[in-house]
Amino acid sequence: MIRLLNLLAVLGLVASAVYAYSIKYDTLYQAGQVSKLKSGLHKERQAIAVLRAEWQLLTRPDRLQAAVEKHLALELIGTEHLARLSDLPPRPERGDEIGRLLAATATPKEKPGPLEPRTTGSIPRTTTTRTPTTASR
Repeated sequence: MIRLLNLLAVLGLVASAVYAYSIKYDTLYQAGQVSKLKSGLHKERQAIAVLRAEWQLLTRPDRLQAAVEKHLALELIGTEHLARLSDLPPRPERGDEIGRLLAATATPKEKPGPLEPRTTGSIPRTTTTRTPTTASR
């Protein structure tokens, strides 16, 4: 019985050592992945900084002014280019758009006729009036 207990203790010790080493190597692998991601992040931040510097260089006002003078035929805005508010045409009357839409989709109401008791599924009676015909003329 004691040998079985010793054997179980040794097996438990070996199992815990294997588990501890697997956790250690998994931790080292994850640390390596974190290190790779940090270095990639650092490279991307450096690339963004370079792009921002290039953007600032390209959008300098003196460089843009030279490009505008070379490629565009622009003229200064003067008071002759401005209009008065009274020069604008009057705003068209909008009216009641919702009422207009409702009137367009509404169905005409029928004239109220004599009230007849109706039940579900009943067929309404239609009354026809006959005009007397004269056979002898």
